[in-house]
Order: sequence, then C-alpha cells, then structure tokens
Amino acid sequence: MAAEQITTIPDYAKLKVLTIGNHKGGVAKTTLSKLLTEYSVRKGKRVLGIDIDPQCNFSARFVQMTEDGGTPPFHPNFDPKDPTWDELPYAPPGYWSIAEFFRLGYAEPYPTDHPTLSFIPSHKRELTSFLEQVERNSIQEAVVEHMRAMLSMEYYQDEFDLVIIDTPPQTSALTASAARAATHLLIPTEMQEDSVAGMADMAQLWQAENQVRDTNKLQLIGILATKYDPQSAAQRKTMEQLIQNEVLGDKLINPPMRYLQTYANSSSTFANPRSLFEMHENTPARNEAEQFCKVIFERIFQ
Repeated sequence: MAAEQITTIPDYAKLKVLTIGNHKGGVAKTTLSKLLTEYSVRKGKRVLGIDIDPQCNFSARFVQMTEDGGTPPFHPNFDPKDPTWDELPYAPPGYWSIAEFFRLGYAEPYPTDHPTLSFIPSHKRELTSFLEQVERNSIQEAVVEHMRAMLSMEYYQDEFDLVIIDTPPQTSALTASAARAATHLLIPTEMQEDSVAGMADMAQLWQAENQVRDTNKLQLIGILATKYDPQSAAQRKTMEQLIQNEVLGDKLINPPMRYLQTYANSSSTFANPRSLFEMHENTPARNEAEQFCKVIFERIFQ
C-alpha cells in the first residue's frame, strides 16, 4: 500500500526552485523573498519570481501593479490592435498572472528593471476566486501537481537558473503546489509561539512531501529567525529551544534577521534606493542581509 502512495515527479535538468513559506503571516516572508531575488540577480543568476499570495506584495516590488495593488498591468507584449491576440486565452485580454498559470497551464513572465529577472505576478481577485473553485470542486490534488509539471517545461528549464516562490500565510492547495514544485524549502519564523507553530506546520509539510517522493527529495535548506530581538529574553529562550530540537535544530541559519526598521523601509513600494543592497555598504541591515542571503544562496547552488 505504501508503495502506491509514492509519487514520481517530473525532474528538472538544472533548474533550482526555492519555496519560501510559513503558515503564520507577518514573519517577513515576502521581505525575504524580495531580498533573495535581488541577491540572486546580483550574483548573475537568471531568476523567475512567482507570487502565489493574493496580497500581491511580492509582485508590487518588481511589477508595476495597478492602483488597487491587486491587479497586474497590461503585459508589454500585448497589442490590442493585433487580431491574433483575440485567440489567446487572456481573461480579460492583456495580462498574465499566476491565476492563468494554474488555469491555463502557462503564463508569460513580465520583464522587470533587471535584465535577468522575470516575474509572474499574483492577482488578488482572480487567485482568490480560483482558490474558492478548487475548494468547491475538490480538485486540490490536481492543483498540487500542476506547478511542478509546468516548471518542468523546456521554456522554464532553458530560460532560468532559479525560481523563487512566495507563498500565502496559510495552508492551501497553492502552498502544497509550491512545495511539490520546489527543489528547496526555506522557512522564516519569528521567535514567538504562534510563528514557531506555523514553522512546525511547514516542517510537517516538508516531511510529508518527502514521504511521497521517490526521488528528487525536497531539501529544507534552513530556518531563518526573523524580526529577532537579541535583547528579548523570551525570544532568546525560544531560539535556544529550537536549537535543541533534534530534527530542526541544525537547520537554523546564522545570522538571523534582526528587528531593524531598515528592512521595512527598504521593502516599501516607494523606497529610495529601491534595494537594500543599494544602500551604503556599512548599513547594518545590508551587511546582515548579505550574510544570510549568502548562506542560503550557497546552500541552493552548492
């Protein structure tokens, strides 16, 4: 019976897929997604960012979302005067989003200000509607398999070195699909009880995922403590308890992401400079981010 549950998933030639997740919100997950995207681009990797969180915060950093913040703009390749566009499965015509990726099996990435970074944005209304359809029609398993199958396509394999997926802060078929698609998993967490509980849920998802994989096991490359205050006795105690955990203790990444206002400021849509890595090299947050991003990057491409 156990053998029947094993899943042989499509293999990637060289593509690395990093899923960043915690079932608890507010743990700087999206901030970390942005930082790792920027860091990887600066290291010369061809990166595809994918936002499957209806909040669209990851999208807003790299794509000029419309005023409501939840809708992608027209794709640069869209030509309303070209009749052939009427034959394409755009709904409504003119843009792509992760919702089309799941519904249609393909989404054309948006270019960004970085020549080696492309992006598939989220869409608040359409993605929320899609999730409701998934739950109503009980097609979760098909959704779980979908992203891995799509990223196995020759286009994505040839065009990118790394895919970074930012996930919503709750259990859903989308999060499970991102885990199935991933080669590597990163779990950010605050050193607080509810965040650690969310981290534990993600760790269980990692273990469950590997139980059904025949090969190409999902690698948990690390747990990053975020918004960490070393002056807090409670947070230090939580950190010590996590270090002593037999399964996860050796997964903690050093240094942690401390509670520094610079992270929040640099993550703003109107931040100037746009990237933390464009700040002065002596900026504490930049130095710290370069250290933990380097650790994560090297674990992916070791």
